Amino acid sequence: MMKAPRQGVTVFRSVITSGAQFEEYINEIGRPRFAVSCGGDDPGGAQAGPDEWLFADDIECLMRAFLDWDARGIRMEFDQPAASEGEGAANWMVVGLPVHFNDATANLNCGLLGEMCRVMGADGARRAFLESVFNDAWTYDFVALRANRYDSFIEQWKSDDDKNARPDHYRALKHFGVISDAGELGIGCRPLQYWVYIGVASGSLTAQQLEDSGLDREGLIGQACVINGLGEVERIGNHRVMEGGEA
Repeated sequence: MMKAPRQGVTVFRSVITSGAQFEEYINEIGRPRFAVSCGGDDPGGAQAGPDEWLFADDIECLMRAFLDWDARGIRMEFDQPAASEGEGAANWMVVGLPVHFNDATANLNCGLLGEMCRVMGADGARRAFLESVFNDAWTYDFVALRANRYDSFIEQWKSDDDKNARPDHYRALKHFGVISDAGELGIGCRPLQYWVYIGVASGSLTAQQLEDSGLDREGLIGQACVINGLGEVERIGNHRVMEGGEA
């Protein structure tokens, strides 16, 4: 059930570049219930800088600040077709919305949520829209967290920080197994990658590395594999997977 935004909710903002810093900051501000940040260098229409995080105890207040809703003049409009236009359905539109979020408005006009939004008015539809963007943050290249995920997120971030600080240590760790599953992994405009799973670890390799091995994705299944502690695939069968700089 959606709740009305609380008055006087504080939205905290801070540039955070490490897991330890994230942990220290959220503890300092009382671990707000929600957090959001841009997932990469492109903010995608959000008003947040690189590595900037926003925190608040209310999703609507958080996302209004994240999108700079009020300063941009973004607003909800109910498009009611004129009688002369036939029986077209009335739809909510978000006027002034950055193009990056065009697909998000679809949720306001379909299914049970669509029915609810037609009777909730502009305030209710706005909150539904902002909650939808938060819940589907990964679709828009954002990172959105609820407080119950903070600890696992911090643990993973600290682990990644340690790997960045000690790459040789982790590269020396080897996991051996047989590939039981594999799939494609597209990351924005970066080259297509593939992931493989050997039961005790998972790793990734680029499309070029896969091509150099003489296999396709289906051919990976059942192959012996070596994955290091950084998640890099080092060997498939008898083929040594070479890093980009080695070719």
